[in-house]
Amino acid sequence: MQQPPASLLDRLSTSRLMPVRALPSAGIGERQSRQKGAGMEFIDHRPYHEGDDIRHLDPHVMARTGDPVIREYAQSRQLPVTVLLDLSESMIAREGAKHRLATQIAQVLGYVALAAGDRVQVVVTSGNGLIWSPRWQGGARAEALFGWIDEQILGGAASFADALRQVPEHLPARGLLILISDWWDRGIRERLDALDVAGQDVIAVQVLAAHERSPELIGRGVVMLRDAESEEEAEVEINEPTLRRYAALLEAWQGELRDFFAARQWQFFALDTRDDLTEFCMRTLRARGVLS
Repeated sequence: MQQPPASLLDRLSTSRLMPVRALPSAGIGERQSRQKGAGMEFIDHRPYHEGDDIRHLDPHVMARTGDPVIREYAQSRQLPVTVLLDLSESMIAREGAKHRLATQIAQVLGYVALAAGDRVQVVVTSGNGLIWSPRWQGGARAEALFGWIDEQILGGAASFADALRQVPEHLPARGLLILISDWWDRGIRERLDALDVAGQDVIAVQVLAAHERSPELIGRGVVMLRDAESEEEAEVEINEPTLRRYAALLEAWQGELRDFFAARQWQFFALDTRDDLTEFCMRTLRARGVLS
């Protein structure tokens, strides 16, 4: 079974995801929520109402003012975390290196959430639509999460853009959504608007193959390129003008995504299969405030 390095998981065992907009709202967990009720941390008083639990009366305030008041506490909840992992045909590029890195990122971020007491669900693209995992909670469920992701079949007709169209109605309110894909699909921007309307907090990761970021690795001269999903073919001459134009278009597309995400207080990261997973987790994600 493929899973992240044990040394990396050990270093991340006390980390947690740090969302901006998402709210802890599921189950009983370790994050202070806005909900009031039985808990450990006092946050406010309110007047006593008939039927309230008299054990929560504050005798000190009553002795001072004569008014019966209830002590209210912040309830500890779990952050609902959903990981959407793109397993479409384009992720197979160059013997699956892109797929392996994307899978490990999904496993690592899912593990961090579980270890911090949050609730995690994974959804993957498939030829028959979307496949949803069980909901897991607790660090002891990490092996189940790793195994489920590892068992999913790579490839199929479903596109990442289609997945973004289908997923919003199934997401928990004000949750954290982690999107992992190569982001090559058309129409993605329009699909992201629905996530904004749904109040989701989003962390997006673009995983490219080395030759997709640096096409000079393919070589020079005339080559036949085939789209992994549409199977359309195009004859392209790889030369300096072509490489410069490609680099400009890629930079513009990534910049457009970064600006779109930043305007919504979302996060966008781009890496390729030459990048180190540990460096990405321990330095990049922490430097941007995604991980504690």
